[in-house]
Amino acid sequence: YLNILEPGGNPGMIKVKYTGTYNSDGSPTRAIGTADRQIIDVNPNFLGGLNTRVAYKGFDLSIVGVFQNGGLLNSTIYGSGGYLNMLNGRRGNVKVDYWTPENTGAKYPKPGGLTSGDNPKYASTLGYFDASYLKVRTISLGYNFDTNAWLKNAGVSRLRLYVTAQNPFVFFSPYKKESGMDPETNSNGNENAAVPLDFNLRRILTLGTNAPATRTFLAGLDLTF
Repeated sequence: YLNILEPGGNPGMIKVKYTGTYNSDGSPTRAIGTADRQIIDVNPNFLGGLNTRVAYKGFDLSIVGVFQNGGLLNSTIYGSGGYLNMLNGRRGNVKVDYWTPENTGAKYPKPGGLTSGDNPKYASTLGYFDASYLKVRTISLGYNFDTNAWLKNAGVSRLRLYVTAQNPFVFFSPYKKESGMDPETNSNGNENAAVPLDFNLRRILTLGTNAPATRTFLAGLDLTF
C-alpha cells in the first residue's frame, strides 16, 4: 500500500491525504490541491513596549519590556527543510518528538528523505508558529554613591555601580514553549535556512540556525571626573 501511494516512501514520513480514487495515469488523487491554498498575513496584529525607571535614594531601577500579538514566525529549524528533519548529523543535539516505531504518535515525522538522509519529500507547516510573545528585554539596577570627600580628593565627581540583565525573562511565547529559545527573530526569510525558501517567504520573520537572542549579564562602573 505504501509503495502504491508513495513509491519509495518510508514509514514515519509526512502523510498526504488522498480521496481514494485514481487519476487517469493510475496515480492516487490527492484530497488537497491548489484550490486549497490560503493567503495568510504574516504581520502582527499589534506590537509595542514599555520602559520604566524608578529611583529611591541612591538606587535606580530600569526595565524595558516588549510584546507582540499575532503574526507568523517561521522556524527553519523545525520546518521540513530544516536540519532537524535531516539525517546528515549536522544538528543532532536538539530534543525533538520524532516518529519512531515505538513512538508512532509523535508530533514530527521521521527525519530523512526517500532515498537519502536529507530533505523529506513533502513540506509542512510544522515550522510555522504564532509569533506572539511577552518578554523583558533589559533590567538594570544601579547605585549612585554620594560625592564624599575621598571621591572629591580623587577627582571623581560621580560614581555609579550597576548590573544589567539582557533578555532575562520570556513570560509568554508559543515558540519558547516548543523550543526553549527566545522568540525574537534573528533574520528574515532564507538568510539562515538549510534549504532556500521561496521568494515570497523571504519577508517572514525567521528564527534559524544563527545564534538566537541570548541571556546576558553585565556589571559595570561609571566614573565621571
